[in-house]
Formats: sequence, structure tokens, C-alpha cells
Amino acid sequence: MSLPRLLRGLERSLDYLFAPGLCLACGAALEDAESLCASCRGLLRRVPAACCYCGQPNSAAGPACPVCLRDPPRWQRLVAPLEYRGLARDYLLQLKFSESLHLAKTLCRYCSEPFRDCRPPPQVLLPVPLHATRLLERGYNQAAEIAAVWSRMFDIPVDRRALIRRRATESQSGLGARQRTLNVRGAFSIDNRRGYRHVAIVDDIVTTGSTADAITRALHRAGVDYVEVWALARVYRR
Repeated sequence: MSLPRLLRGLERSLDYLFAPGLCLACGAALEDAESLCASCRGLLRRVPAACCYCGQPNSAAGPACPVCLRDPPRWQRLVAPLEYRGLARDYLLQLKFSESLHLAKTLCRYCSEPFRDCRPPPQVLLPVPLHATRLLERGYNQAAEIAAVWSRMFDIPVDRRALIRRRATESQSGLGARQRTLNVRGAFSIDNRRGYRHVAIVDDIVTTGSTADAITRALHRAGVDYVEVWALARVYRR
């Protein structure tokens, strides 16, 4: 991490530590400096009646949407409660590109219920890895930051080494669904010497699901039976 980036992060941390209890979005007075006021919490919109497989809005009576009943995804469950728009989108972009790591805790805190309800819980949380060059450029992995929060909340260990990104890939932003699939094909492998059978892949956003699909393929080949995808937000069809 460069010295200017380190100094900016230190300045933000000091401001955050000594700030009064203010809403992170609008600045309204609060008792908890890591919180959002009621009005701003309402701006974090949830995906309505999300399908348990794809996380898209589900018009059917059961837990799975008609599309997934006909053609289920490779993974066994997906949880991504927030709509990727509005305040949630702004916060996730800040978390991903602007080193606003405290937002991981804020967002995890306000959509914890669906993850807490996953029973049985996964053995381990596996954050989607960045390639070494991108990790060096950014200085952190936002998926690992989210996984660390959930690990503390739900008492589930994190394994940051089991998933391996074998090659650098083009940024998925701006790519179509087929391009995304081709971009990450064969990009991941897993070291499953610990014999995991039930895991949760952790990411910030699910867009087309191509990254989760590529990782799930590798996990199933390595002997993992049950794969969940845990993310904060879902880009979805309206």
C-alpha cells in the first residue's frame, strides 16, 4: 500500500474513532457512531421475496422461482438481501474502491437476519479472492472484509487461503453475461486439504453469478457437497 493511501486511511480512522454518534449517511445525531438513522436504514432496500437459489424476486408460492425449478444453478443456496441500487450501491462502491472499510460492518449489520437463519450454518466462509496484482493495487479485499464481519457475528471461521485465483482476469464491470462467464472460466482452484463439505462463498455483489458459478464448479470437483453464496447485494431483474 502506498504512503499517501496509508495516510488517508489513518486520517479516516482517526476521524471515525473520535467522531460523535452520527448517522453515516445523513449526519443525524445517534448513540452509535457505526449506525444509520431510521430514515437512512429505510433506503437500504431488500430484494422482495427472493428466490433461495438465484436471489431474484420470486412470484411463486415456494422458496424457489419457476426459472430455478426448471434449471437450478450450480450452487445450493444464495443469500444476497439488498437491492444493488440507491444507498446500498453507493456504500458498496465506496467499500470496494474508496477504502471505506467500516461500511462492511454497517451493511452486514443491517441485513444479518437471512444469514443467521441459514441452518445448518456452513463450516467455513470463503471470500472470493483477488489476484495478487489487484490486491497489491487496492490494498485490501472487500470480500474478505465482509467475511471477517460475518465470522464474528455468526462464529463461523474464515479461510482466506483455500480459494485461489489462478490467473488475473479482466474486471467484470461492463461485461455482458456471456463475457463474464468466459472471463472467469478456469480462473479459480481450491486447496481442500481440510475436507470442507459445506461452505459459503462470500462476495460483495452478485451480478450474473458467473464468478460464483466458476468457484462452485471448482468446489464441487474438490469434494464440497453443499455450496452457499453469501453476498450483500443482488443486481436483479425488475
